[in-house]
Amino acid sequence: MHQDLPPKAGLDAADEEQLAANWPNFTERYFPMTNAAYALLSHSWSGLLIAAVVGGLGCLVVRIAHWLALRWIRFIGYAIYGLAVLLAIGSVVGMVRSASASSRYQPMGKLVDVGGYRMNILAEGDAHGGPTLVWITGAHDTGLALYPLHKVMRNETRSILFDRPGTGWSDTGPFQHTTAREAEELDTLLTKAGERGPFILLGHSYGGLLAANPARRHPERTAAVVLLDATPPDVFFYLPSGQGWDIPANLVRDSLHEGWMKMFGIWKYPYSSAPTGNEELDKANRKSNERQADILGQLEAVRSRPDAAWTSASIFRESFDAKSVSELVVYDGELGDLPVYIVHPADPGPPQAIGQWLGISGKELDRTMNFLQHARNRYMSTSTRSVLIHTPAGTGHNYPFETPDFVLDVVRRVLSEIRQANETLQRRRKPASSFRSRYK
Repeated sequence: MHQDLPPKAGLDAADEEQLAANWPNFTERYFPMTNAAYALLSHSWSGLLIAAVVGGLGCLVVRIAHWLALRWIRFIGYAIYGLAVLLAIGSVVGMVRSASASSRYQPMGKLVDVGGYRMNILAEGDAHGGPTLVWITGAHDTGLALYPLHKVMRNETRSILFDRPGTGWSDTGPFQHTTAREAEELDTLLTKAGERGPFILLGHSYGGLLAANPARRHPERTAAVVLLDATPPDVFFYLPSGQGWDIPANLVRDSLHEGWMKMFGIWKYPYSSAPTGNEELDKANRKSNERQADILGQLEAVRSRPDAAWTSASIFRESFDAKSVSELVVYDGELGDLPVYIVHPADPGPPQAIGQWLGISGKELDRTMNFLQHARNRYMSTSTRSVLIHTPAGTGHNYPFETPDFVLDVVRRVLSEIRQANETLQRRRKPASSFRSRYK
């Protein structure tokens, strides 16, 4: 375990020029779907609407062919008709499959209105006068993904899982989804659910961004922040190879692809028995599914929702908007003296694998590895009370699923240190209180 503040990851003139030159083009380059389009697609019947539009187009083509007396165009119209029928059948299959899966499982927790739409929260355990844990999953996943960790800690303190809008059992909510909005939604959810805090916010991967943001906005309700290999926004914008922008772009693309697959009934839940080709991810999936055996049915049900994919695509698009990025990033010193625990592997990953992934080698790969190492440590400078903890050797980005016992030990350490600090503060205040009561 290391507590030394690492060097800051700086930018050179070439990086800044690249960012300034490319920024205006990214929204147009990557999926210029409007918020209205996302909102429309999030409805279960949207697939039928698309099928009806395609069928109408086929009808128009057939009429034009009849008017022009062109038989070959008429066959094109009939083919479009056939496509519309297939889309309609697929849409019905998708709707039935999603509804059937959802009806088998009631929400794990309770639904709370957060301003015209509801979010699901599962809060269990007794804080015993100490802080409450709030687990935040990576990507834009349901809170159930971290259920194995919650299941253990609820026996030691109060522990909370929640579903972000569009995930799990939560309503979709308004578009566009951003980390800034979700930070406020989380605060509203905790308040309306009657959770008093203070809270220890624990976020994995992209969930680390959401953990840091409520802490910045509501430090009075935050006891500590634990970043489980949190995504550093610097990687998106300043990766030396110039391919950082492709990371959120690929996340958007994958989410859109998943949404269409779910909408038309051809998406299947990716159990660990289906290899992804990524050895680290396959290993994490196998171990995760073993520990989640008692809730795999619920996970399949809530992840079958098409709107979960649309909301994921929406929030990953925030990286292409300058204002959203300014609200997403937590700058140096913004968390003051709040305890911040940065927990990640000592190395960003095997250089050979990263070089192959980015298509780089030599000095460019060396520069990229150096950048990745320091970019991951940038969260150290957000607080004067930051602590860097390295995960066990051989673990990767998905270590919360590979070595959950290590994560639990870290959480217990954080709880112990926070409680000890509170007890010390109370002892310092007690003499003054006794003196005042004695001379009233």
